Amino acid sequence: MSSLKSRLLAPDVYVEKHPLFGTEVYLRRLTIAELDRYEQTLKKAQDSGSNTQASIAGANLILQTICDKAGQHLPKEELPTAKELIATKSTPTLIEALKFVQQFSCGSVWIALKKLTDSARLRFLFQLADRWG
Repeated sequence: MSSLKSRLLAPDVYVEKHPLFGTEVYLRRLTIAELDRYEQTLKKAQDSGSNTQASIAGANLILQTICDKAGQHLPKEELPTAKELIATKSTPTLIEALKFVQQFSCGSVWIALKKLTDSARLRFLFQLADRWG
């Protein structure tokens, strides 16, 4: 890979400490590809009528943001599974956390993008976000 290409493709890691489910954790911003995979998984769950799979997709998205101070993923044994998380959290609590990590990942662009109505994909994205709280 060329020097310029490798510099352009260097990971864009942004980490902040925030309370999540009553515990201070480090959160990293998700990439566009990670958010897109979540949207696709959520759409499949909704199309199949599976609320459980939609909840698991949301819980997995939340868990993907939790990291160490350097933005590295934590070992699996340090985090609950998505199924464990949805078994212990109420729907409003999970939705609040999901909304927070989505807004955190999108940063200030979130508000600017919300005004765009030309893209059917963006409209769908924001309909999902509004639906989840």
